[in-house]
Amino acid sequence: MKKILISSYDLNYGGIETSLINLLKNFNLEKYKVTLVLEKKQGVYLKDVPKGIRIKEYRVSENKNKIIRKFINLLKRLKWIIGNYKRYSVSICYATYSKPCSFVARTASSNRILYIHSNYLNVYNKDIDTITNFFNERKILSYSKIIFVSNESRKDLISIYPNIEKNSYVINNFIDQDSILKKADKKISINTDKKIVLFVGRLEERAKKISRIIEVANKMKKDNVEFWIVGDGENKNDYKKMISDYKLDNVKLLGAKSNPYPYIKMCDIMILTSDYEGFPVVYNEAIVLNKPILSTVDVSDDIISIPNRFGIITKKDTNSIYKDLKSMLRKKYVIKEKVNFNDINKRRLIALERLLESKNDKV
Repeated sequence: MKKILISSYDLNYGGIETSLINLLKNFNLEKYKVTLVLEKKQGVYLKDVPKGIRIKEYRVSENKNKIIRKFINLLKRLKWIIGNYKRYSVSICYATYSKPCSFVARTASSNRILYIHSNYLNVYNKDIDTITNFFNERKILSYSKIIFVSNESRKDLISIYPNIEKNSYVINNFIDQDSILKKADKKISINTDKKIVLFVGRLEERAKKISRIIEVANKMKKDNVEFWIVGDGENKNDYKKMISDYKLDNVKLLGAKSNPYPYIKMCDIMILTSDYEGFPVVYNEAIVLNKPILSTVDVSDDIISIPNRFGIITKKDTNSIYKDLKSMLRKKYVIKEKVNFNDINKRRLIALERLLESKNDKV
């Protein structure tokens, strides 16, 4: 039985966390012995980790004294290496941004896989020095294989690290279609007779640009439309103030939801106004629940692309978003194409297992 280690940050609300749970649910535990190592063993999704998967914690010290913090973390690293050095057949760093997760994965085996969930060319505004510093600190070239969730993020990072091309792959996240459909049937207390435009995600302006949604809502004060925003994050109070300043009663900040699917089921259109994304999990969730998407981000994965199939890609400015949203609502845009994510999961699992079983070829 192959021993697999997966390292990540925590299991609180978020697209990466949801995707990780779905990945864990697809492992054949009769074939693989899986250990999940979290930087922080916490989060609402801890309870959803399948039985049979061992959960460990590698928590770094946050002591305010720099010398003490460094000493404690050195001891932690040494203890980890003594107990885990190359004891696994395959190790996977799932949280790209976390240096401790990268350390855990790099030391646990010689067959190392790095997941990249975002397009870092966009994250760092095409600042090549910053991007190379980020990935050099995480020792990208020490990984045997690199998995991207979108074709665009793979192509863009290869332009900076051409050496990774032959060992990089696009395998998007697993989607628990049956669970989404079941959870979507749960009753929620909120009701309206208006059209619903829904955002689900982190309330963070730098990437998500939720201010664009609020500005569009301000243009549509007199329309029979409500804007629902599901999520939490660092800019929540900024959005509250913006809504108050505009005197909007057509925008509802509903907070984070462990089960956002009833809200998706109720909505007429899912909206995403980000400057950049890897491949948003909400795209797939909207497709499962047959909801059209209006988005500023045009990305594709190994199987799915949005334009003309599942929605409209608009420009990254308020006027374009406003015009395209009005058009979609007026024409009652509907998805005509059905997708079976259970079949897609099987195809992705075959592709992933092929990488788990293949020999170690470092980038």
